Amino acid sequence: MSQARSLSVALAAAVLASLSPATASQAAEPSRALWVMSYNIRYDSPDDRPDWRARRGPMVEQIRFFAPDILGLQEALPAMVDDLAGGLAGYARYGVGRDDGAGRGETTTIFYRAERFQRVLAKTYWCSPTPDTPSKAYDAALPRTFTRLVLKDRATGVTFDVRNAHLDHVGVESRAQCAAQILNLAPWPGARLITLGDFNSAPGDAPYRLLTAPQAPYRDAREAASSVFSPATGTFNRFTPASIGLPIDYIFVDRRLNVARFAVPTDMSDAGVISDHFPVLAEITLSPSRTRASRVKTESF
Repeated sequence: MSQARSLSVALAAAVLASLSPATASQAAEPSRALWVMSYNIRYDSPDDRPDWRARRGPMVEQIRFFAPDILGLQEALPAMVDDLAGGLAGYARYGVGRDDGAGRGETTTIFYRAERFQRVLAKTYWCSPTPDTPSKAYDAALPRTFTRLVLKDRATGVTFDVRNAHLDHVGVESRAQCAAQILNLAPWPGARLITLGDFNSAPGDAPYRLLTAPQAPYRDAREAASSVFSPATGTFNRFTPASIGLPIDYIFVDRRLNVARFAVPTDMSDAGVISDHFPVLAEITLSPSRTRASRVKTESF
């Protein structure tokens, strides 16, 4: 068993142990539970240690272990998406390059389980006043996008409007404007909203405050979850085993949804950490818990 797998097993056991019977019963209803993962996988830079060739195998193994129903990637170059897709059977995907709207540049690709979901809509938006055209705006250092998929659950008939974003690492105005653009994009009729990604923003910053304001339709999945397993406070690690600073990667969920569990897996392979961000993972259910379980947070692993 690899180190990545053994850590994942320990994580799963710790989270399961923290559940109340009511929450565990909910988790056993596969037609109602939805696992969502957001993962900045770090673009393929030959100077990284470990580089992509050392990271891609453990990353596939990690994703397969957690088996998310919906997976949003950031910094995913098209060749990297192809590498992951080769090891992730049963998933369909959508994402385009931010430089040209086709195959050039990083993508915010979304993977989803093809048997579970019918794809209703797939679209990419640029964070700019011209969202349908490859563009860079405001004070952004790079073109920024968010991918939108509308997915209908074949088993329940529930529709999810999913937005996967990567906000700029430099531009403060760009980050705020992109968050506002996501917020102001009207939901698909009758759909539940899920927005996830790398927001390059701490909880006190404008994007987070916009998306989680009392009048906004979202809650932070970490804050809403009945059970939280987070060995790391933050989600960015700069290729070290410890996180740096506060969270910048999030899953925001519709207020009509319940979050049973939330985790920040801090897995490592023999080569080191798998990306310069830790993924974030949430188990979402379609209706609020009748009894809210005790909130559990683990600070060390």
